[in-house]
Amino acid sequence: NLLSVLLILQSTFFTFILAQGGNRRTPCSTPEGRAGACVNIRRCVPLIRVLQAAARQPEAANYLRSSVCGYDGSDPMVCCAVIATPSTEKPEPMQKSLLTKENGCGYTNATHPKVVGGTPAALNAWPWLAVLGYKRQDGTYRWLCGGTLVSDRHVVTAAHCVFGRDDLQVVRLGELDIASNNDGAHPIDIPISEKIMHEEYNRKSSTNDIAVLTLQTPVKFSDSIKPICLPVPSEIRNDDYVRKFPFVAGWGALRFGGPSATTLQELQIPVVTNAQCKENYASFKAQVIDERVLCAGYANGGKDACQGDSGGPLMLPVINDSRDGYHYYLIGVVSYGFKCAEPGFPGVYTRVSQFLPWLESKLT
Repeated sequence: NLLSVLLILQSTFFTFILAQGGNRRTPCSTPEGRAGACVNIRRCVPLIRVLQAAARQPEAANYLRSSVCGYDGSDPMVCCAVIATPSTEKPEPMQKSLLTKENGCGYTNATHPKVVGGTPAALNAWPWLAVLGYKRQDGTYRWLCGGTLVSDRHVVTAAHCVFGRDDLQVVRLGELDIASNNDGAHPIDIPISEKIMHEEYNRKSSTNDIAVLTLQTPVKFSDSIKPICLPVPSEIRNDDYVRKFPFVAGWGALRFGGPSATTLQELQIPVVTNAQCKENYASFKAQVIDERVLCAGYANGGKDACQGDSGGPLMLPVINDSRDGYHYYLIGVVSYGFKCAEPGFPGVYTRVSQFLPWLESKLT
């Protein structure tokens, strides 16, 4: 149970403190070798949710143990990955046109994890989340896919949410509960002026499963509507994210074949190696697991994206050394999986970093 995990962690942390002295915010290395800062676990958003999962997920408990860096009174200290503040060096051309945290992207005031096995999200927790509306003949909409706001006029989603869908007509932003007008949210529906699907999208292999929707009118940013950051910084762009615990959120089915959630759900899941993922999907001959995708999910299942979450974001929280909190980066787009949260089958996501040049050419 969670208590036993905490006791194990406290024992580990105490032993470490005797040896290291528990300096606060000292440099450290994360289990995957990234530069980090030793901080109170309460300040490390990615590892707070890992702690909550540790009692049920062995890999989460193991990751926590290897993240030990000290003790702050009764609170554990962990090595939390940081991203350096940009230097004065001339930025890469791509950074001039794609969003980075200096543009105010990727920041949320909410603290964070019904995507399968997840929990309901708080109001304004994910202000870049979009839900796509497919118009019925009677004029009402079905909300069948997710998306992510990346500028005041562009939403990134999956190509399979766009392919052959003339009925895809609007994007809703700022939503919490699709079925309620009394949830505190004030969503807006914006017509889509252009649908740009990747030119090399392949339905059979699910490769290049990414698309951009251009909104008819630009949106005004607020606490409830703002863009996420794209993984432009080299530290994030070149990362494989293995053993990290990004978030996924959406309004998809709560279980395979079950009803969709009306309230936005959120979940934190570990990224697994592509080699492991390729082995998991070996019997699916048409599917291609290569550098264009990443895979995430728990080995024993129970937590995953599901039908209706397609096109939604896989979001990596990154603490930065300027101490202005976390910024979230869009590292994946929900593409496909086997059923939902099926043991041995992680979800497959389009790896956004592999499509930055393509995105740059479309975000105009």
